[in-house]
Amino acid sequence: ARIYGYDRLPSTLPQGETVAGHLTKAQRLTREVRTLLEGNGVSEAISYALTTEEKAQQFTNKSSQVTRLDWPMTEERAVLRLNLISGLLDDVAYNLARKNNRVALYEIGRVFYQTGDSKHELPTEVNHLGLALTGNIHEKDWQTQAQKVDFFHLKGILENLFDSLVLTDRIRYQKTAAIKEMHPGRTAMILLDDQEIGFLGQVHPSIAKAYEVSETYVAELDLDQLLAAKTEQLVYQPVSKFPSVTRDMALLLDEAIDNQSVMEIIRESAGRFLSDIRLFDVYQGKNIDAGKKSLGYSLTFSNPEATLTDEEINQAIAKITRNLEEKVQAEIR
Repeated sequence: ARIYGYDRLPSTLPQGETVAGHLTKAQRLTREVRTLLEGNGVSEAISYALTTEEKAQQFTNKSSQVTRLDWPMTEERAVLRLNLISGLLDDVAYNLARKNNRVALYEIGRVFYQTGDSKHELPTEVNHLGLALTGNIHEKDWQTQAQKVDFFHLKGILENLFDSLVLTDRIRYQKTAAIKEMHPGRTAMILLDDQEIGFLGQVHPSIAKAYEVSETYVAELDLDQLLAAKTEQLVYQPVSKFPSVTRDMALLLDEAIDNQSVMEIIRESAGRFLSDIRLFDVYQGKNIDAGKKSLGYSLTFSNPEATLTDEEINQAIAKITRNLEEKVQAEIR
């Protein structure tokens, strides 16, 4: 243009149609995820995508080679990450070292899986969601004791997320000891339609010590897989004008049987009038045999069309009891 001469170029008005911009479904849902997590008191962090080879391979049970830089500036930033949690733990350690003892962070970012044999092959980039919580949920004051963050606080945040995405009924939790960087007794895999999408739990004490962090709970999810799941539309029902009925059950079970398995049996057995199940008691100790535990459940039944009779409730309880005895060898207390 310079050689030809700018003065020789004709002056024209731009032509075309303006189109209103909009977000894709993934972009919109990602914004909703951010808003929900921040509403639950979790702050966003942005960590380095480059890390050490050791940290890159932690907190994952997927087999993948690491993607290494040819000329890294430092060995601390030599390979692309395979997880978000190691970066979040570095952020937690940074905060704790500066006396910020209540830390709740999340990150939405890419991890890089290298499955090809050639070092020149580009890695597969997958969006993940990572969370890390440590410290107290509530500080001590004149009327309440300090309460530390625990497994169930983190699980509650994730349940709020699944509820907002209308996926709650399709999510299951399964205890696991497959991830060696996680506490073997306080870690669960997260399954969507029986397909693994992530995990949550406590960082193993030895790993927490290596990162110089206190007791910390973390979670990591495959965000691409989560947002791609087809969601059902919400269906609203009028509040029933007929009273609900609540019955309590106490079960003696083997300690290896988890709460989720029991609740699934109850839901399958109870029939259409069961509207809610709540676990209100877990007990092991005096008067309970070793290797056993007692679980207490509150079951709520309601019929939007008529008042429930004792006979209908008793039939449902009898079926629940029979299936629990057959499938998990439960004893009704």
